[in-house]
Amino acid sequence: MLKKISAIILFLFSFSFADSLIVNKKGSSTYIQYSQFLLAQGETIIGPIQLLPMVNTDDLVIKPSDSNIKISGYMIEPTKENFIENLIGKTISIEGDGRLIRGTVISVKDNFITLDTKNGVVVTTLPTFPNRLSSSLKWQDIQAPRVTIKLNSDKPVSAGINLIYPINGFSWDVVYTADISNNKVVLNGFYKIVNSTPIRLNDVALYLKENGRVVKLYDKTVIEPYTSKLVNIDRLELPYSKVNTINSKKYFPDGKVAVYKNNVFVGYGSIQNNMLKLP
Repeated sequence: MLKKISAIILFLFSFSFADSLIVNKKGSSTYIQYSQFLLAQGETIIGPIQLLPMVNTDDLVIKPSDSNIKISGYMIEPTKENFIENLIGKTISIEGDGRLIRGTVISVKDNFITLDTKNGVVVTTLPTFPNRLSSSLKWQDIQAPRVTIKLNSDKPVSAGINLIYPINGFSWDVVYTADISNNKVVLNGFYKIVNSTPIRLNDVALYLKENGRVVKLYDKTVIEPYTSKLVNIDRLELPYSKVNTINSKKYFPDGKVAVYKNNVFVGYGSIQNNMLKLP
């Protein structure tokens, strides 16, 4: 780990590529954050690079795309459990009691906050209702840990850097319906991706993982906070039978099936090992 960075930090011109989210059905999912940098010959320090919030930075893996790029070390700027402490180094406004103070937070201690304002250093109490503390930054920008990386290269090169880490709060399931009419069964299947976090993901490549199988859903998509995103698996028309084989090139995970007969709900069936079982 770098205790101190004495070189000039170069956040070199970077090219934005799609990040990837690999969602597990349960437990931690995997986030792969990708950026490409123009590296000089010798030592280059890139950063700070903002990670997603709610991440354990001890589990971070850094992988350059070029095997000739060596990682000398890196420095983590973690987030604090106390939301207010994450404002240190950021510009905020405190409004109330007929006053408005705007400045960069120097410290937060013992219910006091110290600001560097254009009129000098100001120490004041942390605001309480109805006073207001505000920032132009988004929640993700305030809560996100950051990493600065020291790299070595034998020659100038354009290299991709993958930052890989587990992330909680994402999961997936399946939603199936079967409609029986005219001696046929219409089966509809959807992957249900659940985001139970306040994190918004933009232009992310989305995958599902179950055991050793990985299914790619999107090259680029948006996942909103606190939402469930449903993605169609397939729509099949099958001859009516209590047990029917699912013939599809798509992956149909095991799950329960809501069954309707002539548009009336009649109970639940199931899909197990690519077999549709109806009540």
